[in-house]
Amino acid sequence: MAPQIDLNLPTALILIDNQSAFTHPQTVSHWGASRSNPHYEANLQSLLSTFRDAQASSSTPLEVIHVFHSSDSSSSPLHASHPAGGIRPLEFAVPVADGSEPVFWKNVNSSFIGTNLESYLRERAIRQIICAGLTTDHCVSTTVRMAANLGVVDRLLDDGPVRFRPDGSRENEVRVEKGRIFLVSDATATFSKGDFDAETVHQVSVASLDGEFADVIGTEEVVRALKDIKKT
Repeated sequence: MAPQIDLNLPTALILIDNQSAFTHPQTVSHWGASRSNPHYEANLQSLLSTFRDAQASSSTPLEVIHVFHSSDSSSSPLHASHPAGGIRPLEFAVPVADGSEPVFWKNVNSSFIGTNLESYLRERAIRQIICAGLTTDHCVSTTVRMAANLGVVDRLLDDGPVRFRPDGSRENEVRVEKGRIFLVSDATATFSKGDFDAETVHQVSVASLDGEFADVIGTEEVVRALKDIKKT
């Protein structure tokens, strides 16, 4: 059975690196000869606008979180000083002006390193995250993997963490009520790498996450679930 979003759970939509450098004519070739998923922009815009609409109708907390990249390398299109202004959010992914959508800045692939994102999710008892953005094989993949490994949406039912004996056997067992991590595969995109075309890189990256680190879902399924909130 295909994975289903449960919007009765406190949920965060985490949008990763939706920045001008990845689409600007002066900088896009920096990443690769071609990009996957020509529908990325339209799908992510639909995802974000529908999520924002659903926030007003939902009795369960729904949060939009933006993560952006600020490179340490002065030659990167994502460096703050780059003349093309690639560090700027894409027009359709600009956080709302009232400050209600938190923004986290990172300088590595993971959205959890050097940021307060993990503590933010735990403090608000977020039990489900929906991830989308750029790029599939780098910052999106790393963020999804770390979210799963850190258990940011899980709830411990016993005192943790697990302790191991020298032989690798467990000294204690820790029961965990698992949260849910979704990757919106058609609201992400990446670029060609070496001899591999962009769509192959994208599909293999998604397949590597599916079922172990996240449940893979499409924009249409998420949008449908969000619109159903208004009907209940």
